Amino acid sequence: MKGSDAMYLSVLGTAQRICGEALVPNSKYHAHRALILASLAPGTSRITGLTDARHVHYTVEMLRRLGTRIEIDGGTYVVHGGPYRPARQDISAGSSGTTLYFMVGLAALGSKDVTVTGQKYFQRRPIGPLLAALRQMGLDVDSPTDCPPIKVRAKAPTGGEVHIAGTLSQWISGLLLLAPFASHPTAVVVDGTLNERTYLHLTVQMMRRFGLRIDVSEDWHRFEIPPGQQAVPTDMRIPPDIGSAAFGLAAAALHPADLLLHGLQTVTSAGADHPEADFLDVAASMGLPMKYDAAHDAVRVRHDGVSLQPAEIDCRTVPDMLPILSVMAAGADGESIFRNVAHVRLKESDRVAAMLQLNSMGAEVRISGSDLRVRGSARLTGADLSSFNDHRVLMSLAVAASAAEGLSTLTYPNAYRISYPEFLKAMNSFGLSMQVQDGKAARRPASRGTRPRQGRTPALDIEAAARVTAPDWVRRWAAERPARTAVVDGRPQDTGHLTWAELDAGADRIAAMLLDLGVRAGDRVAFQLPNWSEFVLLTVAALRIGAVAAPIMPIFREREVAFALHRSGAAVVVVPEEFRGRHYAAELSGILAAGSDPDYELAVRHVLVIGAAAPPLPVRDRGVRWHGWEQELAETPVDRERIDAAAPDAQVPAQLLFTSGTTGEPKGVLHRHSTLSRAAAMQARQLGLGGGDAIFVPSPLAHQTGFLYGMWLSFVLGTPQILQSVWDPVRALNMLRAWQGTFVQAATPFLDDLVKAVEAGSPAPRSLRIFVNTGAAVPRHLSERATRVLDAAVCGAFGTTETCLGAVSTPGDDPALVWGTDGQLLPGVQARIVSDDGHPLPAGTEGNFELLSPTLFEGYLDRPDLTKEAFTDDGWYRTGDLATLDDAGYLRITGRVRDVINRGGEKIPVAEIEQLLYRHPKVDDVALAAMPDPRLGERACAFVVPAGTPPTLRELTDYLDRCRVAKHYWPERLELLSEIPRNPVGKVQKFLLRDQARQLAGKARAAEDRSPS
Repeated sequence: MKGSDAMYLSVLGTAQRICGEALVPNSKYHAHRALILASLAPGTSRITGLTDARHVHYTVEMLRRLGTRIEIDGGTYVVHGGPYRPARQDISAGSSGTTLYFMVGLAALGSKDVTVTGQKYFQRRPIGPLLAALRQMGLDVDSPTDCPPIKVRAKAPTGGEVHIAGTLSQWISGLLLLAPFASHPTAVVVDGTLNERTYLHLTVQMMRRFGLRIDVSEDWHRFEIPPGQQAVPTDMRIPPDIGSAAFGLAAAALHPADLLLHGLQTVTSAGADHPEADFLDVAASMGLPMKYDAAHDAVRVRHDGVSLQPAEIDCRTVPDMLPILSVMAAGADGESIFRNVAHVRLKESDRVAAMLQLNSMGAEVRISGSDLRVRGSARLTGADLSSFNDHRVLMSLAVAASAAEGLSTLTYPNAYRISYPEFLKAMNSFGLSMQVQDGKAARRPASRGTRPRQGRTPALDIEAAARVTAPDWVRRWAAERPARTAVVDGRPQDTGHLTWAELDAGADRIAAMLLDLGVRAGDRVAFQLPNWSEFVLLTVAALRIGAVAAPIMPIFREREVAFALHRSGAAVVVVPEEFRGRHYAAELSGILAAGSDPDYELAVRHVLVIGAAAPPLPVRDRGVRWHGWEQELAETPVDRERIDAAAPDAQVPAQLLFTSGTTGEPKGVLHRHSTLSRAAAMQARQLGLGGGDAIFVPSPLAHQTGFLYGMWLSFVLGTPQILQSVWDPVRALNMLRAWQGTFVQAATPFLDDLVKAVEAGSPAPRSLRIFVNTGAAVPRHLSERATRVLDAAVCGAFGTTETCLGAVSTPGDDPALVWGTDGQLLPGVQARIVSDDGHPLPAGTEGNFELLSPTLFEGYLDRPDLTKEAFTDDGWYRTGDLATLDDAGYLRITGRVRDVINRGGEKIPVAEIEQLLYRHPKVDDVALAAMPDPRLGERACAFVVPAGTPPTLRELTDYLDRCRVAKHYWPERLELLSEIPRNPVGKVQKFLLRDQARQLAGKARAAEDRSPS
């Protein structure tokens, strides 16, 4: 499908509970036989129970072309039977194998010769054994290829003994339906193994119902039919189609479910008038809890997740059920065996081969002689699949995809209409996401890595993008591509997703709730949330009414949170009840009740708790009202006019992010909508990103990397953002593969972990083409290795919270420049290297790095003094970094002016941690310095002069824990000194400490290398 302009079926997998109800359609098996038999019975028959199955429509149309008058009265076919008088020479079976096999012989009963045709691919449908048997009965049927088109001469059959292989029941049924009208007795003898006996049972039962006599041997290998019979008009009701119900039942088996399937009167084969009733017994034996609910006249499936058991199935009894049972087996705990599958390969497609595609989804499927073996997987993965233009293959693989991790696509998406036209409607009503899409507009780019991308989206107009707010981007995509995926929420135990329409509508509801809580334009809404879909929804909602999003890093503890709430002045705060063992609501309650610092005055009036319908907290803490997120949303009406009236323009502030406080207290950085949209568009244009990409976001959304170059970039491009809330490299690789992620921007440790996971055996994500490394310089050897292992471009970059990206390399750059620099200046960005006294330095000379960019921040919130200090007199931003800049605009960061420890992209607030450690009773003097680390880049080493008894590292970290300091900021090595090195004026000589830490790290690595493995 990749690169195809064809339509395809897009299925988004989920492990969430499915709920709903559906009406099981009427049986197409009964409908085919009843309509045909009624057409042969002079008089009027009434067949109640219409079906929308296209296969049945083909039978109706063929009968009409043979001269049978068929009317529809409400829900009833009214069939006026009698001799066939063809209206035209060519009569088509469409794409219905049943119509073809049943009618090719019966067409000879007409008043003139006809040619039986079908859709184009029917010209490859082998029908030779049936044609040979019809000739034995005395018919004149001719096809040079033993495939349609078939010339049929108008001639009554003579009868006699006719032999046919027991391969397909439809061949045998075609002979049985014709035999009563022969001039002499007919004996139909089945040679060899008989498959699909249940379908022959139905044919015989229906013939007898229409007054035709037929005798069957005990082993069902010989059928004797008297000659010269006449069918009798009959009224009957078509029963429900268990074969169609199987798809809903299978979906309920693969998901936690509460489904009602109306029309089924039984949950076992006993008493079920259907050739595929054995499916119910097989499903029950695999552990699917089905119960007939008399009050609703429906079969109910209700459970919170079942462990399906493997099964051994003889496909001679349920051949058409092999595809959907294979899908159930792919979710079972063990190996299922499907016996006698050879004849299933002669159906509308080779359905056995089609099920081998489950291997690409994570199951283990193999053909062993006449058996198909399927070993289940704990979690399937999305894949690009072929439906073989087969209705059962399409629907079965779509059900499998609905329970898989990620996005799956299937070719020939409308094939389901052949037998179950309500399939998509039913599946979507259960809460599954299946949409027919235009392949040309929605497929991921086939090329990736350093290879040029073909047919990419035209470059963004940066100036136009800068005039669009984040909520307006969402409104646009909700109108243009409502059913496309906007957000993938990859929580560890479940993956959910939102379409653009759902994101837009959900943001409206949250916006209405915020307005009801008193939030107005310019107010800051604070939230401490992981990478969940609620983060995205809340951001769009707050910005939609002109408020400012003020996210707080999930790693922050009470001390940092209290400061952020104090500085932001937020009146509304949103937190999870619990995440990764931390109880955020309880921590916030403590902050509000007492305050981590009495100097912090808080403006909080409302707290919304996600995941707790009724927070187990005091109703009021100093006048603060607590709300359950879900309950509050459910009770909030949406007034679209009120929301639209509050919509801001692109020049108002949108984002307030707090720095890590590397040189003192954290600073609140303000950015406008226009700045963020411009920054995202600049990067997209530089890297060639477009509407066919999918953005993977492992970096915290509360950090500029995740917020701007994950979430906001997705808004600008109108592409999915794939969120990961808990870092796990193997799961990250699975999500990249499943959701076809093409782009990642994250710090070095993320890249290092992905490379190691692939080297350890996890498959590389074929779709990934660009990894932009930010936060810390990526080592050259890692860049080279990652490019090879991931088969993706690894691009260096430089940016800060205040400036957004200032430089980034591109996939087409010279590898020496990509791997040895921090990127090339973006168009419109200016940089200079100056001496300590502010004089420009020549290209290639190390000095102070200063930046001038159209994406600079507005300033530090309520700190004009710090804002002024950050800029030169002529308006350039002082980055605080040492760097070199070559003539081509490639940047190399060589050091830091200020004392910073960069732990995996997170900057440790050294001054604040030192001040806290100074207060420890066992510390006389202390300084923190960066210690090199092969994975995180740097870790903090605490150099301590003891005050008497030396402290242990555990004592220091326990102390910081009691101070509610984020664990990422704790020192990870302790070195005891007699004194801290200082210069004559008392300034700590950090360069000496860094050298010592570097030596300690080197010795530690050498010792590890010498240790026996």
